[in-house]
Amino acid sequence: MVHLTEFNMSERMIIFFFIRTTRLFLWVFLSMLVLAPSANLYAQDPEDDVEEYWGDDEEYEDDEYEDEYLDDDEYEDDEEYEDDEEYEDDEEYEDDEEFEDDEKDNKKLSDEADNLGYTIDLAIGSPRFVNPALNRWSSAADFRGSVEFPVLMQVLGARFRFGAEIGTFNFTNEIPRVEQDVTYEAGDTYSGITAMGLMSFPAGPGKIKVGAGLVGTSMGFMMEASYGFRVGGILDIRGGIRSNEVLGGKSASGIELGRLGWMDGQIVLGINL
Repeated sequence: MVHLTEFNMSERMIIFFFIRTTRLFLWVFLSMLVLAPSANLYAQDPEDDVEEYWGDDEEYEDDEYEDEYLDDDEYEDDEEYEDDEEYEDDEEYEDDEEFEDDEKDNKKLSDEADNLGYTIDLAIGSPRFVNPALNRWSSAADFRGSVEFPVLMQVLGARFRFGAEIGTFNFTNEIPRVEQDVTYEAGDTYSGITAMGLMSFPAGPGKIKVGAGLVGTSMGFMMEASYGFRVGGILDIRGGIRSNEVLGGKSASGIELGRLGWMDGQIVLGINL
């Protein structure tokens, strides 16, 4: 332990001595730079012969200088002009490429849109998961039909179509009870028709839909995802899930149920016209 401490002390002393010596040499070098004369003076002997040039020679030299100066300016102007032309050519080339790419994308999109017709989806599903407000309510099969128009849109690489949907929903209260001074009678129903506008995002044999509109007499929205396979060039058979949300539901007896939500498992038959 003692030997290790002595070794560390000697190592620190060597490093300290090295740093002090480096500083000393640095200060000496800077002092020499400051104290040394920065320039030397030279005197000319007045008896030395000095040749003077007068008259045409000076004009000739000036003319040559001006000609050379003008030639340099013209050369520089030519170079700048050539650079400008090259820069403009590059810009035009880039603009042409971008324009051609846009034309290709638009043409491809228009071709796909021309190949599209009306698409009809017929779905049957049943709620599998519900929120607490519908825990004691049973459900039956629901039917839905939607149509997508032959218009294909694209935003930031995402392609979608517009459409509309009409469907049904049906819940029945099975257990009579009283909660917070509200009596829920057996046989009370919460049912009606849904009418929504939707956006459809096709993805091969699969499809994603989002929509909003009326669920009964209340506002609601839905999200749907399905995937399957194509039969021929007309029919699609898909299976998927669908989530429904209602901002405020009311039963047939007039009881306010509040915010409602359920998730369906469904089978979809798609017809491409």
